[in-house]
Amino acid sequence: MSDDNNELTAYFPRGTSASVTGTRCDQMCEHCKSTHLKGMADVSDENGMLRFIDGVIASGGKGILISGGCDANGSVPIMRHIDAIGYASKKGLAVNVHTGFITADDAERLVKAGVNAFSVDIHQDPVIIRNVLHLSTDAEAYAEMLDNIISAGGRPVVHLTAGFGTDDMVLSAELARSKGSKDVILLALVPTKGTITEDALISEEAILSSVKLLIEMGFSVTLGCMRPRVHRGLEIKCIKAGVRKIANPSLRTLAWAKDNGFTVTEERTCCCIIH
Repeated sequence: MSDDNNELTAYFPRGTSASVTGTRCDQMCEHCKSTHLKGMADVSDENGMLRFIDGVIASGGKGILISGGCDANGSVPIMRHIDAIGYASKKGLAVNVHTGFITADDAERLVKAGVNAFSVDIHQDPVIIRNVLHLSTDAEAYAEMLDNIISAGGRPVVHLTAGFGTDDMVLSAELARSKGSKDVILLALVPTKGTITEDALISEEAILSSVKLLIEMGFSVTLGCMRPRVHRGLEIKCIKAGVRKIANPSLRTLAWAKDNGFTVTEERTCCCIIH
């Protein structure tokens, strides 16, 4: 193993993500059906948000992810918590928000409140947008979302998802690159009960192919936390392909990295925050 670029960052965000809608989602995408909100703290009321923030601080966390279910238009109702977000920032926490589609004015308000990063999911295949995400908007809406965040002085952290087809991956990556993004978080569809993915498992090779494609396009790729965990060799193969940031890597991967000359840094936060 070459000594070049031999620093690996491992992110462990457990207990640092929260949903402003609890488990409720109006959009109800076909691959999730709100299931993945269950792993987040329910901060659907103001007091819940403040308790969550104080708890993260007390446990030594460095940052938080504020997300939630979307409305029918693909936006997360996060703005009613802007005072709490400002409180978290003043307390020294880095703040990552997943807002979905957002106006320039709201993006600017969040930046002024201390938001460090905007997690942005990008899709460009009209069939995926319409039939999987249940949105009546078009692909250009994602470019507008990125423009709104950037013009407000925010930092969009692009998330791409393997499993929606080559067209969606390539077109979404090209949009991200056209807006100046140099880093992407790669996710992958996971089998989820009650959804279109319940009996479907994306292959390890398909995920690795997406990693290689994005690296060839010039991106620095982080392997995100949403991915099938049955692929035991995926993380090491991704490191060999050039990935240097992984959310929730296995102990086996960390041991392998250290044995192969990598300096491993562990961060207890979302991979979008320290990036």
